[in-house]
Amino acid sequence: MNRFRFVLPVALAIVAVACNSTAPSPALTDPKAIVTAGLDAAQVAHSVHLDVKVDGSAKISLPGIGAAAGTGTPVKLDGTTASVDVDFDKPALHATFAVPNLFNFAGDVIAIDGKAYVKSTLTGPLYQVSDGGPADASGVRALLTGLETAIGQPGVTLAKGADAQCGSGQCYVVTTKLTADQLGTSIGSIAGLPVDLTGATVDLTVFVEQAEPNHIAELKAVITNADGTTLTIDALATKWNEPVTITAPSPDQVKAS
Repeated sequence: MNRFRFVLPVALAIVAVACNSTAPSPALTDPKAIVTAGLDAAQVAHSVHLDVKVDGSAKISLPGIGAAAGTGTPVKLDGTTASVDVDFDKPALHATFAVPNLFNFAGDVIAIDGKAYVKSTLTGPLYQVSDGGPADASGVRALLTGLETAIGQPGVTLAKGADAQCGSGQCYVVTTKLTADQLGTSIGSIAGLPVDLTGATVDLTVFVEQAEPNHIAELKAVITNADGTTLTIDALATKWNEPVTITAPSPDQVKAS
C-alpha cells in the first residue's frame, strides 16, 4: 500500500503560498481536476518553503514497547511548529521543529547527499549523522503521490467549495473525508515519532491557486481519532521555485562517530 505521511518536519504533509499577479488559468470546476492540477505543479517544482502548525492530540506509538495497533500513547501536540526548506533538484531538505508539549522537544534536521544530520534538545548541540533519516526531499514527493492515490480510492468524494482569498489572489477550495484505509496506512509521523491512525478519519481541505501554474496553496487536515480527540495540521508554503541554499554542517558541528 502507498504510505501517506503527515511528517511535521517535512512533513505532512503541501502548503500555502502567497498568490502572485500571474494571470489566472482557465477556470476549473471539477474538484478532482483542481487538486490534480495542484499536485502536478508541485511534482515539477524546484523548491519550496513550508511552515507547519499542529494542534490537538495524537496517539504516539513509542518505539520498542511492542504496542498493538490502536494502543498508542495519547500526547497533546498543541503549539507544535516546523519550518522547512526543500530543494527538490539537489535533492536536500533543512527543517527545524518544536514540540513544546513533549518536554519542550525541539530539533534541526538537514538531509543532503544521502546523509541525515540531526540534533535535538535530547541529543545536544552537535549533529549526529546517519544514512537516511526522519525526513528528506523525496519524502515530500512521496507525500504528493500518496495524496493523489488517496483521492482516487473507491468511495472518496471531493467537493468544491466557495473560492477563498490566498495572499493577493484567489484560490479554489476542495474538501474531502478520508479514512486511514483510504490513506493507505495506519501510521503517520510527527517530528519523527510514529502516529497511530488506527480508526481515524481525516477531513482534508486543499487550497489551489487559480493563477497558473495552480500550485497547491494550503493543506489543512483535521484528524479525528477513534476516541473522538482531534489533531489539526495546517501547512503553508512560500517561495515556490525560488533559489534555496542547503548545505551539510561543518565538521566541527558534527559529533564524531
